[in-house]
Amino acid sequence: MFAQIKELENLSIEEQDSLMEKNSHCMHRDKYSTAQRKLFYPFNRTEFVSLISFQDTISEFSSHLPVKKGILDSKMVKEEIRLSKADIDKLTDLFFNYGYISQKYGVIIDRMACYDPHNAILFFNEKRKVIAYVEICFDCLGMKFSSKKINTGENCTEKFSMLKDFFISKGIKFVSIDHTDDL
Repeated sequence: MFAQIKELENLSIEEQDSLMEKNSHCMHRDKYSTAQRKLFYPFNRTEFVSLISFQDTISEFSSHLPVKKGILDSKMVKEEIRLSKADIDKLTDLFFNYGYISQKYGVIIDRMACYDPHNAILFFNEKRKVIAYVEICFDCLGMKFSSKKINTGENCTEKFSMLKDFFISKGIKFVSIDHTDDL
């Protein structure tokens, strides 16, 4: 063990950066079963989950989630897809079973300065009231949560791309500012 520690101390900045970049990539681990993932908030309090895309027609600077006091403003919603149980299983697997290869040497967190969200994951109760949400800006690689209790796991390098692919695979076409003319 001493030899390994000594070797790490002798790494150049470039070698440490390279290891940090490599370790920041996503790796799938069977850390949580389907049943365990369903116990995480808000999945444990949800009647159903929807993916949406939205366009704020009022603000010219930044979009905002079209939810007030738990009510979804359907006039701002471009697309809404209600997830099946199998879809929710895939989503929770993506959140909780994909993470960093390693956190040794640190990890890279990608973020842009902008934040102009156009997508969200909405968690509804049985009366179709939004009880929680994850607001997403795929262009800026940013998320905002309705509660600090919401956890989406480790933000490994490819996670936003995998989440974007998940939205597209479910039929959401508007996942980027670049796609505004497609709808």
